[in-house]
Amino acid sequence: MQTQEMDLTTEIPPNRNDEAHALHRGLTSGQVAMIGLSGALGTGLFLGSASMIKVAGPGIILSYTLTGLLMLIVVWALAEMTVVHPVAGGFGATAHAYLGPLGGWLMRWNVAAVMCIAVGVEVVATGSYLHWFWPQLGIGAGTVLSSVLIVLINMATVKAYGTSEYWFSIIKVATVVAFIILGLVLLFVGLPGRTPIGIGNFTGGQGWEGFAPFGLKGILVGAVMAVFSFGGAENVAVASAESENPERDVPRAARAMGVHLVVFYVGAIAIVIGLQPWKQSGASDGGVMTSPFVKVLEMANVPGAAHLMTFVLITAALSAGNGCLYASTRMLHSLALDRMAPRAIARTSAHGAPRNAVALATVGMAFASVLSIIDPKGAFMTLYGILVFGLLTTWVLITMTYIAFTVRRRRLGLPVGSARLMGGAATAGFALACFAAIYAALGFIKGLSIALPTGVPYILLLTVAFFLVRRRVGTFPPSVLEEELAARAQPQ
Repeated sequence: MQTQEMDLTTEIPPNRNDEAHALHRGLTSGQVAMIGLSGALGTGLFLGSASMIKVAGPGIILSYTLTGLLMLIVVWALAEMTVVHPVAGGFGATAHAYLGPLGGWLMRWNVAAVMCIAVGVEVVATGSYLHWFWPQLGIGAGTVLSSVLIVLINMATVKAYGTSEYWFSIIKVATVVAFIILGLVLLFVGLPGRTPIGIGNFTGGQGWEGFAPFGLKGILVGAVMAVFSFGGAENVAVASAESENPERDVPRAARAMGVHLVVFYVGAIAIVIGLQPWKQSGASDGGVMTSPFVKVLEMANVPGAAHLMTFVLITAALSAGNGCLYASTRMLHSLALDRMAPRAIARTSAHGAPRNAVALATVGMAFASVLSIIDPKGAFMTLYGILVFGLLTTWVLITMTYIAFTVRRRRLGLPVGSARLMGGAATAGFALACFAAIYAALGFIKGLSIALPTGVPYILLLTVAFFLVRRRVGTFPPSVLEEELAARAQPQ
């Protein structure tokens, strides 16, 4: 007798439109934009930038610019597809329609798994920051407290989630803006008793060799490492199913978020490079005190610079973890709607929160958290490798989906929305070529070489799991987008 705990073989899939499985549209345009910022504007900038400066020198400015432009291509491709198809599951459901069930499976399970791991990394980071700020509190206790807070927020209404994420992100954005303004004053105006620093640190008086001490190779290595920093920006499209007006909000949010991310990253890093020699900025042991931002604030004699930046780091990590858990649960909810995950995961509360999906994502988050606490170095590097590989895979699948979307849109006469990627499929093809080069480079970069040995088996495992589930389920029901596209393809 077969058990029913997975409930994947049910003849009738969950009704996508009934109250028991429906997400609620309660996110404003500002909240949608901040959800995108939450995943990408985090510890990768405030703390992790030191390791990238170390490999690229001042040329890290170009590294962030290059990766930021690739991120903009992905975000605008998402915006164009989302305006036409604002459905639950976001780009995961779109991939199902345009790349087939395997594409939809890989996209959604990859995002769900990667974001679970990312939440685990972020809550452990939060626990570490809390321990530095409050030594009596152990890292484990801080991790548990952070996890509980993030889970409670995601269990509540979508409005509560949107509000919390909005204010978390506001703190990060305000910090970066204040930092850039302060840096510009120090560079070009000076403070009482302190003359302007000028722009000498950008080249060290050595021209291009001073700006790019490791040459073009260093800049490209920095660009590959920056994938982790920008990862999570795609979450802006996941929120479309819960936006009050996706046709208006998603393009507006994508435009604001994409430009802001590039400006914030490039602007903030340029300030860090300009205010002190890059070798000092790149010297880091991963602790709060070695954050380039802390060093610059101390240079400006900002009282309690380390404590101020620790507060920002805690907020940034909580915000990133909050956004990643949100993306993970929405992908799990979408998978359940298409019978690719247990049916119970599709159920939502009276307020539209997919609480069963949150509970399942919490298991993965707890696993990653425990690994990170028990074996900080070994576990973190393994998780980090899967994260980088998984984030890159998400970007690849999005661009592949977009290319298929543009081809079928022309054939079926789908409407053109208010968002358009400049260059269309050709631009997406260029991005795919860049992603292929990044995949190849992963095996040769110290610190990222683990990405391929962990990432390839991980994708193979997901692929094998798809065929095992399909063998048990039989034929997957058509996705909501497949039904729509099939109807459009019928002769009138």
